[in-house]
Amino acid sequence: MKSNRLTNVIPALVLASTLSSLAGDPKGVVEPAPPALQTNRDIPADFHKYFGQRVNSWRDRERMIAKLDMDADMNHDGTISNTDPADNGAFEATPPGMILGVGERTRVVIRLIPYRVDFDGEVVVTMEVEGINRSVKTGEFASFDEEIASMGHIRVWKDASKKQLLLDSRDPSKRVVEFATQYKTYPYNLPLEVPRFVFVEGVSSSPIHTGDVRLLITCSHRAIGEGPYTADLTSGKTSAKAPEPAPEKKPLFKSFRTSFDHILFTVQPKPSPKEFINGNNEGVWVSPSGGY
Repeated sequence: MKSNRLTNVIPALVLASTLSSLAGDPKGVVEPAPPALQTNRDIPADFHKYFGQRVNSWRDRERMIAKLDMDADMNHDGTISNTDPADNGAFEATPPGMILGVGERTRVVIRLIPYRVDFDGEVVVTMEVEGINRSVKTGEFASFDEEIASMGHIRVWKDASKKQLLLDSRDPSKRVVEFATQYKTYPYNLPLEVPRFVFVEGVSSSPIHTGDVRLLITCSHRAIGEGPYTADLTSGKTSAKAPEPAPEKKPLFKSFRTSFDHILFTVQPKPSPKEFINGNNEGVWVSPSGGY
C-alpha cells in the first residue's frame, strides 16, 4: 500500500516541478503563432463613409446608382459562378482570398446592373489596388515605400494577352483607374464602357502576410465638372480617399449611394495545382507557361 502511494506521489511531484519551471522560464512555453490580424481594410470602410456602416442606407437599391459585383474562381475549379458560395461572399474578404502563383493570371468577372436613370451627372466605376498591413488594426502602412516592400505584387490587365495594363500595385500612377459615362447615354452604354472582366497577374509573392493585396471596385455618382480620381505619386493614395468636408460645408446625405465589391489576393512563389479545372475550357486561368 505504501509503495503504491509513493508511485503516485513521485510522478505528481515531477509534473508539478516541470510546470513550475516552464512557467518561470518564458523560453519553456511555445505560444502558437497568432492568426493574420483582421484589419479595417478587410471591409472597404476606409474608402467611403457608407461602406460597412449604415447598412440600411447603402443596401437600399433606390439610393444606389447601380448594382456591382466582382467574382473570381476562389475555389480553383475553373468556373466562376455567381451562385457558388465558394466563389464569392466571405471568401473574398477573408485571408488568403484569391491565391495566385508568380507569373499566373486569373480572370475576375465584373457584373454591373444599372438601377437609376433619373439623374444628372456621371456614373463612375473605379478600380483600385492597394496593400494591407496585417501587423496593425488599421491595415495602413507608415509610407508608400514600406507598403510596396511589405506586400505582394499584382498587375491587372484588360485582356488575357497583357496588351492593356490597367493597374499595378507597385506603380503609384497605376493604383486607380476609372470608367465614366454621362446620364445622356446611361444606362445603355455603361456595360460597354466598363470591362466585363479583367485578368489579375501575380508578379511577386507576398513576403509577410496572406491576403495582403486588395482589389476594390466602386460605382458612384459624380456631378458634371468634378475631376477624376487621381493618384498621389508620393503616397500612392487616391483623391477619392480624401476626408469629406464637415457637415456644415456639405450635407452628409447623398442622393445616390456608392456600391462596391472587393477581393483579397495572396501571391505565392508557385501556382497551386489545378486538378479540377476541366481542361480550362472557360479560360479562367493562364499559367506562367501560357496554358493549362
